[in-house]
Amino acid sequence: MGALECLGRIPYASLIATLKCWVGVGIFCGCLYSALRIVLEDIFSKLLGFSIEWLRILVIVLIIVAVVMGIFATLLLIFGFLATGNTRRNVYKGNKCIMGGRVSAAMFMMLTYIMNLTWVLICALLTVPVLMYVMFMSICNEEIIDRQLAGWYPTINISHYGLYRNATALGGKNVLRTPTELSKLCEHISEAGPLFIVAFIGALLIVLSMAQFMISLAANYNKIKMARELQDIREDLRLNDMTSE
Repeated sequence: MGALECLGRIPYASLIATLKCWVGVGIFCGCLYSALRIVLEDIFSKLLGFSIEWLRILVIVLIIVAVVMGIFATLLLIFGFLATGNTRRNVYKGNKCIMGGRVSAAMFMMLTYIMNLTWVLICALLTVPVLMYVMFMSICNEEIIDRQLAGWYPTINISHYGLYRNATALGGKNVLRTPTELSKLCEHISEAGPLFIVAFIGALLIVLSMAQFMISLAANYNKIKMARELQDIREDLRLNDMTSE
């Protein structure tokens, strides 16, 4: 019975959601950092000769948000243990404890909903580099590699893709002309693109884990609420027994 009681105290839905969140956070942080390092250092710094500082700051912010997400998932798992099986009956006994549990569940549901919306926006943000990867790989295959084989060397001007800057005043360059530069650009894009796709999958795992957490929290809220109702029933039965005596 001891082993069965221990198994009954495990919040399996919260545990699975936490594992998905941890895996998603690890994939997201590792792949996003590697992909943006290739873009910032190999493409912008080495090939084009300039840096984009706000993008570096954005990387740090996204990684911090991901780490906070992992910590938040751990807190939700702990709350799941407190609201499951015999642990719930031992922790939420009095009226104040039950009310505190209901307030905690409602607060966690609200925070989980906000986090879920945040990660949906991050997923939408990651579709931009994924689509750019598809677009540039098509350009590399059709416009650069095939034409270089035919003996004609095209050029790539970054202002055609929304990056407008005064290269004369700020340094660096806006146009890649030589076959070596174009080959390196396509090589770096082919390395960074799959990493962005995997980072998107990691963010999607976090979104799914947040949705599962919201379902689990709603169930835990109802269980704690039922604990209050059961306690009121027990009190009524005890009073009836006392009056009958």
